[in-house]
Amino acid sequence: MTQDLLLLNDSNFWNSINERHNQNGGVYKIIAVRNETRIPINRFLGADIEGVLYIGKATSFIDRVIELKKSIAPEYNGTGHICGRRYKANPNIAKQFPYEILFIELLQTDKPEELERSLLTTYAEKFGEVPPLNAI
Repeated sequence: MTQDLLLLNDSNFWNSINERHNQNGGVYKIIAVRNETRIPINRFLGADIEGVLYIGKATSFIDRVIELKKSIAPEYNGTGHICGRRYKANPNIAKQFPYEILFIELLQTDKPEELERSLLTTYAEKFGEVPPLNAI
């Protein structure tokens, strides 16, 4: 499994994914980073120091993650990805975690369904709930 962290609003975002992952997929996480430090998120059973806002899976990063990027982008009004809809549904989320500080962590794997399920289960067991943008 290979791992990658990219700034969501980077103008070279698509090319970076294409160069590093081509049509491969895996699991992706949305993370807020300020001053090169992940922003902790208070959860029911403690603080998530990794700052995970969302965990999702993709058979192809190019297709799914570009859809996610567009749906979160301030100038986009579509409803292509549930994470983007949830992000924009509550203005306080965008205020606390502005688009300019959102990163995506890409975890390439041949078994994205299994890895996503495992990561969500582990997160829920540790914090008593899933990441904030995985649920309303």
